[in-house]
Amino acid sequence: MPKPKAEKAQIMLMLLVGLLLPAPLVSSASVVFSLNPNNVCYETWGGFNGDAIGNSTYDPINGKFIMWINDTSGSWGLSKLSRGLMPHYWGLRYALLDEEFEVKRGLPTRDLILEIDLKLVNYTVYEPGNSSTNVAIVLFFESLNPKVDYQVKCYQTELQFFSYYGDAVYANRVSYFEWRNDSVAQFKLADNLQPGVYKHYSIKLNDYIEQMMVYYKLDHVKLKHIEIFTEAYKGYCEFEVYQAKISADWNLASPDLVQPLIPIGALLLLLTFAFLLFYRR
Repeated sequence: MPKPKAEKAQIMLMLLVGLLLPAPLVSSASVVFSLNPNNVCYETWGGFNGDAIGNSTYDPINGKFIMWINDTSGSWGLSKLSRGLMPHYWGLRYALLDEEFEVKRGLPTRDLILEIDLKLVNYTVYEPGNSSTNVAIVLFFESLNPKVDYQVKCYQTELQFFSYYGDAVYANRVSYFEWRNDSVAQFKLADNLQPGVYKHYSIKLNDYIEQMMVYYKLDHVKLKHIEIFTEAYKGYCEFEVYQAKISADWNLASPDLVQPLIPIGALLLLLTFAFLLFYRR
């Protein structure tokens, strides 16, 4: 049975540790986006010529999302699932994200992890050498620089799981370009989809987001919108999604988190010694 004084000392020490440790370290992973049939918008766009056809739907019997697009004229049609606030005053898609995740360079941040299961059903090119089609997820970011209006300009980080571009299937490439006044960082993944093959991806998105921020000289961004889609230029593409989730969690081994904790740990150690000396008197 502890003595009253010792018991009081233990309680005080626990309170001290709790006050000094950052609150996020004791929290569990939070959900940024979790795909289900009732929390996204299903859209198909006919492209610039308005004649591309396709569909975006959910198959409840087999528990999968199906998207396909067919473009014969060079319309750049697309079919997609989307959620969040779009730029350019294009409105809200279903609702805001569960968490509008923020990244600020130079400060500790959480790991943003994408878990997604996909299958490329098939693709066709109608004009070899001048056709394109891909399967991708794109993250739309708002710059938190007060001089930049998200509805006028946004920043996109796009991961392509499959890409036929121009004359061949391409992988392991990075491109940066401007589109509709938006700045886009596009990553063609090295481990790309193959027709008819089911594939699971577990991807730490921070690495891609940070590359985008470095290239466009951004210090602080907020995730506003997510799209999972296929698009085609003089081609056809169909794919399936079985599940998709983006979650944020603290990585205790991250240098961005460890370095600020070193002085906190040193201070905690000194206060612990002082606390113990005080209670021995």
